[in-house]
Amino acid sequence: KENITSNFNRCISFYNEQVSLKKELGDSFVRDTDPKKIKWDRPQIKHVEMGRTYPEFKEASIVTSVYRPFFKQFFYNDPLWVNCTYQMPKLFPYSGAENLTIGVSGLGAKDFGCLMTNSITDLHVLDSQTQCLPRYVYTEAPKGGLIGEFKSVKPDEHGYVRSDGINPEAVQHFKDVYPEQADKVDVDAIFYYIYGVLHSPEYRSTYANNLQKELARIPRVATYEEFAAFEKAGRALAQLHVNYEAVKPYEGCIIDAAESPSYRVEKLAYGKIAGQKGDAAKDRSTIIYNSSITIKNIPLEAQEYVVNKKSALDWIVERCCVSTDKDSGIVNDFNDYAKEMGNEKYIFNLILRVITVSLETMKIVKALPKLNIHPLDK
Repeated sequence: KENITSNFNRCISFYNEQVSLKKELGDSFVRDTDPKKIKWDRPQIKHVEMGRTYPEFKEASIVTSVYRPFFKQFFYNDPLWVNCTYQMPKLFPYSGAENLTIGVSGLGAKDFGCLMTNSITDLHVLDSQTQCLPRYVYTEAPKGGLIGEFKSVKPDEHGYVRSDGINPEAVQHFKDVYPEQADKVDVDAIFYYIYGVLHSPEYRSTYANNLQKELARIPRVATYEEFAAFEKAGRALAQLHVNYEAVKPYEGCIIDAAESPSYRVEKLAYGKIAGQKGDAAKDRSTIIYNSSITIKNIPLEAQEYVVNKKSALDWIVERCCVSTDKDSGIVNDFNDYAKEMGNEKYIFNLILRVITVSLETMKIVKALPKLNIHPLDK
């Protein structure tokens, strides 16, 4: 947060200086393109030519976002500075807006994937075009009073009305085939059922061609008992994937640590297998945390849980580091995020937690029932 505050205050001041200079110089104005001062994008180029001044930095606009699978970053959520927000403002319109989204791979992805989150999700979390299917949709209440379907609903303190992301027709569509248990088939049940079905290996293989060409279509299974099984699995998977920072760290690893180890990370790395090259040389049962800590005896089964072409653990090893952008010179130090979480062992525990998440996810996936499609959907 401290870095975002510093960088954006400087960036906004520089942009507004450019606006003032444009007004002063007119047609002779030439934008300063020094990447250490600003990264110009289409809206800023247009707005500086229009002479549009931007408001000061707002600390309240800093929110938590999911940048890559199981890897969060703070994010400055101001539409003036975010190009292509798509429908995300309807899902997370303000800091603290509660929601869950099932992210799915975009059209054309070779390998289908999904991931549930409770924060703004980057477009590239899953393949190149992540689509987020929400539990809720937020609508800003009209200033003249509520109308239509929202007439009897009171807006929240931010002036928004929250409605279900699954419409009544869809709920009835499921109730129709399970009439004796219709009272148990509600929006929540269907939402988690969908997440369970999307993890079914049988579903992914059967409809692999379709999933590359169109958004996932969700079949109804033959019996309510099977529906309930997928729903239960979906809830368990959601608990693991959304609340991964709170799951119990895996206890089966051997921690080779110095007497007073440092928990600061520069760059995580897998161990090495002698005589091998490239990816084959990576010993994924071992993570070299830093010069004073090595994590050993990591179950290779943890690598089976793959999200966007890599295992969940691969994403942690790749992303939890210190890196410097060559153009702007901005240092992205994930140790700062750990510090702001108030836990110097955040990254260390994140590794162990993601091992737990991976192993438990695969247990649930392997125990999913056979995909028996209801006769009406065949």
